[in-house]
Amino acid sequence: MNDHLPNFLICGTMKGGTTSLYHYLKDHPEIYFPRIKEIHYFNSNYHKGIEWYKRFFKGVTSKHKAIGEVTPAYMYFEYVPERIHEVLPDVKLIFILRNPIKRAYSHYWHSVRRGTEFLPFEEAIKIEDERISKGRPYKGWYSYLDRGKYIEQINRFLKYFSKDQMLILITEEVNQNLRENMIKIFKFINVDHNFYNPDWENKRYNPGMSPRSLTLQLTLNKIGAQVNKIGKGYRKLLYKIRKNRITRRLFFVSGYPKMSYETMIKLDKYFREYNRRLETFLGRKLISWSIKC
Repeated sequence: MNDHLPNFLICGTMKGGTTSLYHYLKDHPEIYFPRIKEIHYFNSNYHKGIEWYKRFFKGVTSKHKAIGEVTPAYMYFEYVPERIHEVLPDVKLIFILRNPIKRAYSHYWHSVRRGTEFLPFEEAIKIEDERISKGRPYKGWYSYLDRGKYIEQINRFLKYFSKDQMLILITEEVNQNLRENMIKIFKFINVDHNFYNPDWENKRYNPGMSPRSLTLQLTLNKIGAQVNKIGKGYRKLLYKIRKNRITRRLFFVSGYPKMSYETMIKLDKYFREYNRRLETFLGRKLISWSIKC
């Protein structure tokens, strides 16, 4: 029986570039990934048991030196680090962190596209604490700002794992110098670090989109925000629209409307202390996250 389990996990952050990273790493002949990108074992499927989880790694062979899994939600939910440690105490953990302001805004538009968000961004972040206090699924849907408190999430992992077991990447730096960062990852998970696919430079996965009619979408999304069969059916319909190339072009456009400068300044102040503590932990300044006036 094949009893292989991951020896490295990409734990987050959501909307930080984990999809691109998954596809880049999957190209490496010494790395194994399940066909499904996000298994959600340690956050949503833990009750299904370890044998259920092992089924995703049946394709591992002797050529695979590194076995990985990507679920960005692992970084955020408080109970996940302990669960990972119980099953994989020696696992290596990769985190890719994006400017929390841009991450929050991207997450918001993700929720709009999925049919769960019916408020404008500024209104949504004003009542975020109230919404996420209701628990799941709201904590997953509406945690635009809360997920950007990276140092608090990393500290939860440090209770169970050493700093040497963690590799922390910055999304903006990966985008700026992809090759250097891929070498860093390959060395961290002990595979041939000379491997490189030039096609990576021109490929970005899971690009941002926004609805052609925001007013209409937000109005309809009041249906999708319901935790019942009607809401679930609406969200499934939106999923099919997004996945079909023709209907996607009819209902969505690339990119997002620009965030107001006033909101950007407000969020910069909101995240300032969390980012400062993260910089202290990393031992360097995060220049790429500074607001360009």
